Amino acid sequence: MRQRQQGFALVAAIALVVVLAALAGFVASLTGAQSADSQLSRSAQRVERAAQSGLEWGAYQVMRQVVPVCNPTTTLLPLAAYPNVSVQVTCQSAPTTEPRASGPGGVVVYRIMATASTGGTPASPDYAEHQRTAVFSR
Repeated sequence: MRQRQQGFALVAAIALVVVLAALAGFVASLTGAQSADSQLSRSAQRVERAAQSGLEWGAYQVMRQVVPVCNPTTTLLPLAAYPNVSVQVTCQSAPTTEPRASGPGGVVVYRIMATASTGGTPASPDYAEHQRTAVFSR
């Protein structure tokens, strides 16, 4: 009778070890998924801010200059605050027939679009992209 009880204790110990190993594996995979999710969230926030910076740079080129500068496409140098993020700014202008309140000529409408993205391809898991658009008249 004593030998049967010793065999049962061994089976119970092995079962307990298997359950604990499975639980440890589940916790490790859950922690890894959360880490990847938080990294992707940080990348998304960085590209969103970089796109906003590109949009503000483009607006400055149009609104604050004496002679508006509307380059069709400009790729900004990597911003120090957002490493590994590229920003492309496009500008389109369209004159209108509406006269200016002061000075000769008509009002010009500018459409500025800034697209920021991380390196890699859109299919890669660490890729993030954000686009901002604004319309100004001057």
